[in-house]
Amino acid sequence: MSTPLKSAVKGFALRDNEKILKVVRHAPPVIFPHVFICFLILILDFFLMYYLFLQGWWGVALFGGVVAVVAFYILRTVFLFRANRFVVTNRRIVDVEQVGVFEKFINEFSFAKVVEAKATVKGVWPTIFHYGDLHLSLRDDLGAYELYKIPAPLELQNMLNGLIEQAAPKVAAGANPVAMIMAEVRLLNRNDKEEIIRQIEVELAEDDVRGKSE
Repeated sequence: MSTPLKSAVKGFALRDNEKILKVVRHAPPVIFPHVFICFLILILDFFLMYYLFLQGWWGVALFGGVVAVVAFYILRTVFLFRANRFVVTNRRIVDVEQVGVFEKFINEFSFAKVVEAKATVKGVWPTIFHYGDLHLSLRDDLGAYELYKIPAPLELQNMLNGLIEQAAPKVAAGANPVAMIMAEVRLLNRNDKEEIIRQIEVELAEDDVRGKSE
């Protein structure tokens, strides 16, 4: 495992026979506007440095305060850019979301719980710089899990769908279809299971009506 991949696993432990396949962070154009604005503020601050220093101690304090605030903001932006990452292993997907210096959330999904990955590239800048959003359709949730502004989303979509297909249960020749269906049902939540029961009851009632008509 290379050094970048080792640093990516900080915050969660790899399982037995698990290895990292890919580490994805936000696309660099996402943080560029923040860094550019900070750069302009620093230029203006240094442009006014002579005038501020002539004002006495408060001018010097103002100049130093602007430099300190901008430096802190840039360091925080870079830290969050590095800390937020989407890790793909051979067994699961791990989304590490660093919302603050001391606050972090980790969401993970096994490939068996993911139905499909869909990528979206929309807009001029995303098209030019090849970044977009990724939507993961999960079996246990009504909505999709979304990752925003990641580089090369179409390539990641193809990679994830390949891993999802490999993790899907294979139907062997002569396999019991009921057992295969039940294996899928166990991945659902209670509400979905109850909905399936209701639909089966409707199907059975329709079968009875068709049987009587025949």
